[in-house]
Amino acid sequence: MTLDQLEALQAIAESGSFRAAAEKLAKSQPALSISIKNLEDELGLMIFDRSQYRPTLTPAGEAFLASAQKTLETARYTRRVGMELGHQSLEPELRISVDPLVSTKFLRQIAETCTKPSHPVNLILEKSVLHESHERLLKGGLDLAIAPKSPRQKGIESLTLEHVVLVGATVKTVLKRTKSIATLPQIVIAATQTDETLPSSTLSEESHKIFAPDHFTKLRLIEEGLGWGRISKTELKRNRELAEVDKTLCPDVTLELCLLRPANRPIGPTARAIWEIFRSRLK
Repeated sequence: MTLDQLEALQAIAESGSFRAAAEKLAKSQPALSISIKNLEDELGLMIFDRSQYRPTLTPAGEAFLASAQKTLETARYTRRVGMELGHQSLEPELRISVDPLVSTKFLRQIAETCTKPSHPVNLILEKSVLHESHERLLKGGLDLAIAPKSPRQKGIESLTLEHVVLVGATVKTVLKRTKSIATLPQIVIAATQTDETLPSSTLSEESHKIFAPDHFTKLRLIEEGLGWGRISKTELKRNRELAEVDKTLCPDVTLELCLLRPANRPIGPTARAIWEIFRSRLK
C-alpha cells in the first residue's frame, strides 16, 4: 500500500469516477484502475462496487477511506513540516491579514517576532473583515491571517486567540430623541453583507444601510450619530458617548478570532516561529 494509492482512492471517491480522478491526478485512467485493483488485491478487500455506471464505495470501502484520509492528512502535514525545516532562508517580507477587532497585544507579539532575526523581516499588515481573507490564504496571497474561524472552510489550520462580543450601539443622545431605533440606518462594512456567518437581527432586516469602507470609518459614523451598528464591547466601554441598543432587537454576536495558516502549504521560518509562539501558549 502506497500514499499514491491512497491519493487515488480519495480522488475517485471525491470526483465520482475513475476518469475524473485520473484527470485530477494527471494520470491515465487504466493506470489508476490498476493501482486501485492492486490495492484491493493486497488487502483482500473490495473498495469500490463497479456494477453500476459510476463506482460507489462499499461499506468496507467507506470505513477504509476514513482511515486513509487520516493517513493522508498526517503525511501532508509531515511533508509540510519537512519543507519548512528544509527551506530555512528568511522570507523577505511577511504578509498577514488582520481583523480590526483583534487585540493589539497579539499584533505586538507578531511585530516583535519580525524584528528578532539578524535580518529583520518586513511586516505587512492588511485589513480584512470576517472571512474575506480565507481564500487569499489558500491561494498563497497571505502567509498568515487573523480572522474568525469558518467550519465550512477546508484546508486551513487555526489557533484561537480570543473571543470578541459584538453589540449594537449608537450615540446616547440619539437613543433619547428617537422613538424607534429601527428608523435609523444601520452602518455596516460593505464586505460583511456577503458573509452568511454573521447573524442578522430584527433591526438589520428593517433598517436601510450606510456602507462604510472599513471598521474605522464605521465607528466614526456611529460616533457622529448617523446610525447604529455592531461594535465590540471593548469599543463600547471606551466611548462614554455610546450606548447599547435593545438586545431583543439586536442580540449579541460572539466572534472567535483565530490565527490562521494554510494546512498543506509550507510557510517561511518567521511565519512558523509566530505560529509556534501562539501554539505553545495553548498547551
